[in-house]
Amino acid sequence: MAQAQDLRQAITSMAGRGRPMLSAYVSVNAAIPENQERAYLVRLRDAMNDADVPKALQERVRESLEEETHPRARTLAVFAAEDGLFEVYRLQVDLPESCRWGDPYVAPLTLVLDEYEAYGAVVLDAERFRYFVVSPLAGTEGDEQIKGNGFREVDVDPAEPYPRGGMDQESSSRRTEANVHKFYKQLGELTRDLTLREGVKRLILAGPSERTAEFRDLLPNEVKGRVVAEEHVNLGGPEGELLDRLEEIRERAEHERAGELLAEIRESGVRGPEDTIKALQEENRVYHLAVLWELDGEVRWSDADGLAIMDITQETSPFSGEPTRVRPLTDVLLELAAARGARLDFMRGENENTDTLRDEFGGIAGLTRF
Repeated sequence: MAQAQDLRQAITSMAGRGRPMLSAYVSVNAAIPENQERAYLVRLRDAMNDADVPKALQERVRESLEEETHPRARTLAVFAAEDGLFEVYRLQVDLPESCRWGDPYVAPLTLVLDEYEAYGAVVLDAERFRYFVVSPLAGTEGDEQIKGNGFREVDVDPAEPYPRGGMDQESSSRRTEANVHKFYKQLGELTRDLTLREGVKRLILAGPSERTAEFRDLLPNEVKGRVVAEEHVNLGGPEGELLDRLEEIRERAEHERAGELLAEIRESGVRGPEDTIKALQEENRVYHLAVLWELDGEVRWSDADGLAIMDITQETSPFSGEPTRVRPLTDVLLELAAARGARLDFMRGENENTDTLRDEFGGIAGLTRF
């Protein structure tokens, strides 16, 4: 949580800078085929050239990123300027790539911090308990370590009232169901405290199925409703296999959540670029957007008004009469969502959700308040 607070301060500081700077969002997710063999470095080089970033600054950015063979992130947010500013933020969220030279472009970062729902994962059996978090901002804090796939294991203070570490003491009695029940009651309270502290909105339970079922029943009501998956997982395997399994569970839960969002939009939402943008920016009715990852298209944008104009031929704003400029539709949606406090989910890949969003909803849709 401290990282998020530091990042908000950095965003505020960058927004107040009077000098041009590089703002780049680079997809480095190793699961995306286009990123194999670090192809993102080539894309970033070309994008910086196209954006007319000063050559010396380009070289500094490339040298820094080339040193990282494993970025441990899905997206890198890079901010750099000729006066020495150089910041890289590792995000566990997939964002469309963009590269700009000029005013700081922090809308995607703001949106991630405000709207991303962190996942937690409880891994347990009769004698072991571990708690993982996937937060939007990757990194290390104190004794917490980043694991594979962006999972961060929370190192709980030994003073917490639950059995830890050397569990051979009173091993025969602890294995009785009565003691396991007591153990889980304590862990349920600990899970509640960790979940609320870490801002976790969606919780995964993993371990032997008979144990996760019992543990779920004993969870406090504050967190029981946040459980989105309960999976049988072998805790005796290699660490990497466990973390890969947790990521598979998380991705499946996200896919199911996306399907539920589209079903809600079908019942009470707006669809298509024109209707959705109107409801978002003029009526302020949209609170959750679904956008196709490969969404194409451009719209006019008024910097004076902070508004999109759908007529691509409109060179002056109908609101203020000031000049407009052409911007990618995805950039406009990110900026409007951040300004209006709307959550934005990008849907990627080829599956039933992206088919629905593309074919039925025109690539963009939104859930409305009324």
